[in-house]
Amino acid sequence: MRSLSFLFLISLVSISFAMSDKEKLVAKAEDIKKVTVQDTAKIEGIKFYTQKNSYLKGEEVCFIFENSSKTDILLPSAAPFAIFEKTKPEVAIYSPTSAQVITNVKPNEKKQWCWNQKDQEGKEVSSGDYFARITFFDKSGNKYFLKSEFSLKIK
Repeated sequence: MRSLSFLFLISLVSISFAMSDKEKLVAKAEDIKKVTVQDTAKIEGIKFYTQKNSYLKGEEVCFIFENSSKTDILLPSAAPFAIFEKTKPEVAIYSPTSAQVITNVKPNEKKQWCWNQKDQEGKEVSSGDYFARITFFDKSGNKYFLKSEFSLKIK
């Protein structure tokens, strides 16, 4: 009976810690909601573009993030971009799996990533119009998005 009481006491303590952790998580989620999404036009010198406007099927599509501003820019992961169909912009067809490590892009520095024209399941995507969207932050924690449009064509 004593061991049952002891288990009950430990369970109560665990539940109270879990509840306080849950409250902390809710507070963190509220803090995240406070992050403002800014208009990218407000940061001069930041560019995100593809090497070409049109790609043939099977060609690698490469994106370049260029920081020509006078301030450091933060990327939230090693590959902070996603690919979307222009006609269905609400769902990403591809988002790379990468280390969730904040990457600092210094002034006059560039980063480049390439995509092999395959969706999240590894299947080749069809011809059409697409865009890549990148997420980045300034040093104040303001969140920004940039996109670069391109098309995929059969020969």
